[in-house]
Amino acid sequence: MLSRDDIAIHLGSEVVVDGVTWPGLVHTIDHPDGLILVDTGMIDSTPELDNWQPTPHRLPDELVSRVAMVVNTHLHFDHCGGNRLFRGVPIHVQRRELAHARTQHDYTIREWVDFDGATYVEHDGEAEILPGVRLLPAPGHTDGHQIVVVETDDGPVVLGGDVGYSFAEIGRGDTPGRQLVLELGAPTYLAHVEDVRVPRRPA
Repeated sequence: MLSRDDIAIHLGSEVVVDGVTWPGLVHTIDHPDGLILVDTGMIDSTPELDNWQPTPHRLPDELVSRVAMVVNTHLHFDHCGGNRLFRGVPIHVQRRELAHARTQHDYTIREWVDFDGATYVEHDGEAEILPGVRLLPAPGHTDGHQIVVVETDDGPVVLGGDVGYSFAEIGRGDTPGRQLVLELGAPTYLAHVEDVRVPRRPA
């Protein structure tokens, strides 16, 4: 059984939104069957992103070398910009998300999604990718957004990506993804919030 200590937070990027610097956090799950990386941050930038003033934070080589599989909660640039470090490594994504990233204008940086050696594992809905690690569709931020639910000895833990930019957003329960996370009632990690909480509706 996994423990909460098997989940770690890493800084994958920073972007500026309305003058405020937002951290872009990625997460690892140290599973007995291999290290899982949830989202990959950014390893460089491109002039298309100048308005975001991005600061890439490349993950340490020692960590990158240990990754057995990647999960993208979705394929916006700050969540998939490091995918290119993982040529030949399985990258788990919802099929709808990958289709949108490949076809919708201004969705992401396409060459960060499709690159030589990209090995996507496409899912249509819920999937268990390793014992105790499940992917659940959580649409809202994007139609193909997914969350990761990790079963630990203290109960389930959610790696939520951008299911909400904040816990207050999740508390509104105004998307299917946010409703799902509220129903799970589990400690939740988000991509742009450094602390971990159990999301709740406002009193």
